Amino acid sequence: MKKLVLSLAFVLFSSFAIGQVLTKEQIKEQKKQKKALMNMVIDAEAKISVDPIGVANAIKPAIANPLVNTDPYVWFVSVSAKNGVINNENRKRAEGANFNESMLYTYVYELGKDIATLEKYDNAPDEKGRVKPKHTEFITTTLATQFTQFFNAGAYYYNASEFEKAYDLFGMFNDASDKLYKANVIGKDTTNVPLASYYRSLCGMQLKDYDKVLANVDGAMQHPDYAKDAFRFKADAVNQKGDTIAWLDICKEGLTKFPDDIYYSQSLIYYYDSNNKSEELDKLADNLIASDPSNPLFVYLKGYIAGQKEDYDTAIKWYEKTLEVDPNYKNALSNISSCYMRKAQKYNQEQSSTNINNKRKTAEDNKILDGFFRSALPHLEKLREIASEEHDLWLVNLTNCYYNLNMESQYKELMKLQESLYGEME
Repeated sequence: MKKLVLSLAFVLFSSFAIGQVLTKEQIKEQKKQKKALMNMVIDAEAKISVDPIGVANAIKPAIANPLVNTDPYVWFVSVSAKNGVINNENRKRAEGANFNESMLYTYVYELGKDIATLEKYDNAPDEKGRVKPKHTEFITTTLATQFTQFFNAGAYYYNASEFEKAYDLFGMFNDASDKLYKANVIGKDTTNVPLASYYRSLCGMQLKDYDKVLANVDGAMQHPDYAKDAFRFKADAVNQKGDTIAWLDICKEGLTKFPDDIYYSQSLIYYYDSNNKSEELDKLADNLIASDPSNPLFVYLKGYIAGQKEDYDTAIKWYEKTLEVDPNYKNALSNISSCYMRKAQKYNQEQSSTNINNKRKTAEDNKILDGFFRSALPHLEKLREIASEEHDLWLVNLTNCYYNLNMESQYKELMKLQESLYGEME
């Protein structure tokens, strides 16, 4: 069988710059080369059925040569050859025979690129400005046969961490689905198209190309199983691009769309707190509680806000409400104890000028101080019980409670624990 290869003379043809003024001899040589290349393509087309790989390789010089690579026919032959390779490999797979998966998906990727190029030149106006496509039906038929392969190839390249190719292939799938739908070949795909958009968003995240992410997340959100993740991608992408205003709006929208996703509430909490926007944080807390009063984080937030303002009584009230929702909420147990300890410290400072000889007043003060420590004690002891290894939450405050309540044995025990953890205390 005649091999589909070019002679070295054809491969190494002389080149001419675009716009260069050519001599008669150069024009003659150019026409000769163009004719040779087109004859090679014509010859190759006849052999597609017996050697599609050979045809695909043989016409590469024509594809690369500006003398002929704007001719739709060249791309028609290229698409036909690659279509043949794909069909052969898929037939082997269906028959249980050995097939070359890597080659299969390489050709699927190239097929998608070639179809787009064929369509571009097939719809280009001629010298008189007329558009007379010749390959529309062929393109539609090829897409109808192979468009699902674009999705499969996208998955293949994604799993191989070739995210650029995967991104392109999922896009080819969506474009093909849209064209086939408009041509009344298939129905509107409301499942796989959004799924492909989701995977394109995922590729964008892997590539850290956030424009790619944002170009696809809205389509991905049409899939009910992936809408939540897609919206998160949108928030992350906008945040990475540094658009804080848009990110805040997305987080607020996310609170409504996906109230069970703590990303949006915690992001807003962190933003308002770290930027000292106490009024916005307080309004957010009210809205969060209204939307889900059983969420301990939202109730706790009100206590946290009050504590930051040193309004310890209000903070204690909200921490108590938090513990009504979740008796084991560690931050509430820790912070309510801290509030009582700070009230004790503040009260002690305020009474420091009191005449120490006034035994009655001193006794009253000690009773009040004792009450603060006793109020903190059960919360700290419970915290020790449920978070024994999280010493930062309870160890120092519980040690102080035992000291101020004259609980000597318990105090000594915790001092030894502190020494074992942090070294000998001064």
